[in-house]
Amino acid sequence: MSLMETVYQQLHEHSFVETAEEFSKDWCWRSKSWFAVQKNKNGDFSIPVAINCLNAVKVKIALAHLRRKRLGSLVDSDIQILGEVKAVLEDYLLAEHRIAAVADDRNESTTRQEP
Repeated sequence: MSLMETVYQQLHEHSFVETAEEFSKDWCWRSKSWFAVQKNKNGDFSIPVAINCLNAVKVKIALAHLRRKRLGSLVDSDIQILGEVKAVLEDYLLAEHRIAAVADDRNESTTRQEP
C-alpha cells in the first residue's frame, strides 16, 4: 500500500475525511480525481503534494489545539492521530527526499546553536 493510501485510510478511519475526492481537494490541494488517478496508476505522493498534505495536517493540528481550549481533552485523540500522520509525512520527506525543512520543530532545539 502506498503512503498516499495509508494516509488517506488513516484520515478516513478517524473521520477526518469522508471521500477520496475530499482528500484530494482539501488535504492535497489537487483536483477531485487526483487520488483515483494516482491509485489507478499505482502512484504515490510527489514532493509538492506530500508537502501540501503535511501543511494541511499542521493546520488541522493547530485548529485542534484551539478547540482543546474550549472542549478540553475531548480533542486529544484528534491531535494524536494528526500528529502520527504528520510524523509519517515528515519521515517520508526526510528519508526518501532528504527534505528536512518541513521536519518537526522537535529537531530544531537540538540543532540550533546559541550565539
